[in-house]
Amino acid sequence: MSRILRVDMATLRVSEEPLPAAYRLLGGRALTSRIVADEVDAGADPLGAEAKLVFAPGLLGGTAVTTSGRTSFGGKSPLMNGLKESNVGGVLGHKLSKLGIAAVIVEGAPADSALRVLHLAPGGAWRFDDARPLLGLGNYDTAARLLEGASSKTRAVVSIGPAGEHRMAAASIAVNDPEGRPTRHAARGGLGALMAAKGLKAIVVDDGGAKNVEAADPAALRAAMLAFSRVVLDDPRTSNLSKTGTAGVIKFVNRDNVHSLPTRNHRLGTMPTADAIGGHHIAELGDERGGKMLPCMAGCIIKCAILFNDARGEHVTTALEFETIALLGSNLEIDDVDAVAQMDRLCDDLGLDTIEMGNAFGVAMEAGVLPWGDWRGVIRLLDEDVRNGTPRGRTLGAGTVAVARAHGIDRIPAVKGQGLPAWEPRTLKAMGITYATSPQGADHTAGLVTARGVTPETLLQSSRHEQIVMAAVDSAGLCQFSNPIEADIARMVSALHGVSWTGDDVLALGRRVLLCERDFNRRAGFGRDAAELPRFLRDEPLHTSDGPQVFDIDDALIDAFWDFE
Repeated sequence: MSRILRVDMATLRVSEEPLPAAYRLLGGRALTSRIVADEVDAGADPLGAEAKLVFAPGLLGGTAVTTSGRTSFGGKSPLMNGLKESNVGGVLGHKLSKLGIAAVIVEGAPADSALRVLHLAPGGAWRFDDARPLLGLGNYDTAARLLEGASSKTRAVVSIGPAGEHRMAAASIAVNDPEGRPTRHAARGGLGALMAAKGLKAIVVDDGGAKNVEAADPAALRAAMLAFSRVVLDDPRTSNLSKTGTAGVIKFVNRDNVHSLPTRNHRLGTMPTADAIGGHHIAELGDERGGKMLPCMAGCIIKCAILFNDARGEHVTTALEFETIALLGSNLEIDDVDAVAQMDRLCDDLGLDTIEMGNAFGVAMEAGVLPWGDWRGVIRLLDEDVRNGTPRGRTLGAGTVAVARAHGIDRIPAVKGQGLPAWEPRTLKAMGITYATSPQGADHTAGLVTARGVTPETLLQSSRHEQIVMAAVDSAGLCQFSNPIEADIARMVSALHGVSWTGDDVLALGRRVLLCERDFNRRAGFGRDAAELPRFLRDEPLHTSDGPQVFDIDDALIDAFWDFE
């Protein structure tokens, strides 16, 4: 029987309650956003006692469906001041589902402001431990200590690093991967700071080796699952991801007619030496150094996580992804892949969103804090100032907008308070539409559309459809790289939960998620969507082989984007 765990940090008690009927066919993002919208005042302080942190597996969690183990974290964002969902791979999602936990709601705050470790186990067992032995530790040491004597096959660790402890607005929440490393991060929106504000350094979930969730129609689920796996394996995109991960995208976006590789704080769209940090070069280094491609969760047949070793063959990171490489690499004019890997590991250890920090350091370099390309300076500031919470470190850890304000910079690469991903709105114009209109702000995963050379109306329709589909994918707990369509999700949800969903039901779910999030953001004070885009996207052209490009979608079209509601 699916249930909700309510964690009261004021009384240090964990209680169970049945999943309300209205929440039965909600999971992942749909459930976290609905609970936050229902239970948190939109005007609340994101780090106040009245705020709540909610996390939930998807509707397909706890099954053998490939890529179905993602977990959504939700709350009012300290970075955006609106409703934020950030989902993550790793081993947590399946464990929650196998324990019959539909969602965990963390509320209140301890009177003593101390941090604790919450342990959850089969049979409703729980306890709190004092986190003082872990304070100041990075996520790597924290995960290693909490996994000691156990296997990541049965135990998941959810943790924050020093950035979260300092309640920095760019702080992430780490979840360990199948190898036990804290390389999977619910990074966007600063929810790591919210976790600290709730009084938690870590959460340990032990499923005791529980079996997969039992389907209402096992034969139908197996048939749908196998059919979906065949489609995923036959997709050429899967083959590419399995060889070079998302780092392989760099060759595509660095072309003269695409110009979507952020360079020098988004002033340029290409970098001549980008191949040095691209997926093919990383693959070559992997052959030399013992690197390999890994799944970030059990049962994933794509295996797009790049295990990156240094020149001595020692592990550096298993999360060297396109967005990280672009924002911490080309955006800072850094073309040393080993340097980018070191920065990535530091962000994972400190518990920081690499996209936000790449933008924050880009603004800082523009302000003269560091020279362009100074990766040693970036590492020094991360490892000394951010880790120790110095005033300069706190400013950097507060994100892109905070750094710009501190240095009087008015060219700010952020939407709804969140730093821009690598997908360029001036050439890939649908991405500007997504950033402006999504409740999630500048988040490429909210609706990635790379179409070019089509009408504004087509771009608007494509962004709207993709946002709806992605909200449903996030709610199912699937990875976007498996590219499920609404019919795939409908068949599998129907077989697992004993319903008769169609693709229209899946799209209706995605639409309800978006309207729920938008309503919360309106109540939180968000205004016109078009007004959220930074001016430089309209005023500073990128000079491509197809001519100068700016974001030129009419404001009125953007502001009417969700008129169907």
